[in-house]
Amino acid sequence: MANKWVYLFTEGNATMRNLLGGKGANLGEMTAAGIPVPKGFVITADAYREFLKENNIDEIILRVLTEAQTDEQALLSAVGTFRKKIITGHFPAQLETEIRNKYAELGEAARVAVRSSATAEDLPDASFAGQQETYLNVQGIEDVLIYIHHCYASLWGDRAVSYRFNQGYNQSTVAIAVVIQEMVESEKAGVLFTLNPVTQNKDEMQINASYGLGESVVSGRVTADNYIVNKSGDIIEINIGSKETQIVYGDKNTKEEAVSEAKRIARALNDTEIAGLVKAGLKIEKHYGMPMDIEWAIRKNEIYILQARAITTLKNNDDEKQVQEYIKGSKLTRMMKENMAFQFEKMPFAYRALDFDYMIAINDQKARIFAEGGIVFNSNPV
Repeated sequence: MANKWVYLFTEGNATMRNLLGGKGANLGEMTAAGIPVPKGFVITADAYREFLKENNIDEIILRVLTEAQTDEQALLSAVGTFRKKIITGHFPAQLETEIRNKYAELGEAARVAVRSSATAEDLPDASFAGQQETYLNVQGIEDVLIYIHHCYASLWGDRAVSYRFNQGYNQSTVAIAVVIQEMVESEKAGVLFTLNPVTQNKDEMQINASYGLGESVVSGRVTADNYIVNKSGDIIEINIGSKETQIVYGDKNTKEEAVSEAKRIARALNDTEIAGLVKAGLKIEKHYGMPMDIEWAIRKNEIYILQARAITTLKNNDDEKQVQEYIKGSKLTRMMKENMAFQFEKMPFAYRALDFDYMIAINDQKARIFAEGGIVFNSNPV
């Protein structure tokens, strides 16, 4: 029997992480649970391995990893070659046929997102978010095939390789699947955390929202609206973000355009939309049995779930009790909350208690050095 290289979302589930990667497995799991996920398919991690073998790239990677051993710089100096060979490689005939057939089922010129889905991502003890590539508004099978190559190559990006090296992951065992998912031309989109990520209050949710495609929020290009709601749907706090730009469809891929002043100062989400997102978040959290980080989109009053993963920054140990005792009676200012939220969003690894203090000390010292030269430098920019 021939190998199966491509799986529809309807054929996947959470137990298939090693085959479909974190994103692909979760999209299959949510589809099976009746959660509104745009349809699509996953090119498996086994297909990636077969691609490497077909182009003799697996032998090159193994040789370099064996020679580099514990030398991070030697490894980083070699991965550029990996990427070039992957981008110029050719697909095995059976694999390319399967991809072409599955894309044709979505439509001859279907607009899709081509998303990396690494087998090591979204694990409970680490955060690999943003280390592999995603391409939006891709049309036509030839472009889809090109961007699959680029997703494969991004597994060997400098940042991803360095992170795996320093976290002790075996570079020779990592693999990547690729998700091909129908695009939702969203009017507004963002991220929902099924607990408050600043206070870790499990009775609250945080929703970040802006206009256009969700990449604006996920990539941190805009200051999104921030809504804190309880799980009964009551709005506790609203902070209106500046939302200067939005990402929308271009003739090819996407483009960034300015948002009108009226929309910038207004709430991106109304009460009905917030209630719908809370309901969706509760359903997903109940299904997985843990706090979740969810990417969502809204188009013509319909909510779509684009991705969901466990929140990876949570720690459950006795240290938390000691910290709670130490900070009892202290109150976070709004600026402190904004700073901490910014750090949580930007740091691509598990957050440690003293990191923020170290960064403050470093920034203060930089400010002093600049001051000696007569330059006023904000030591703690938001």
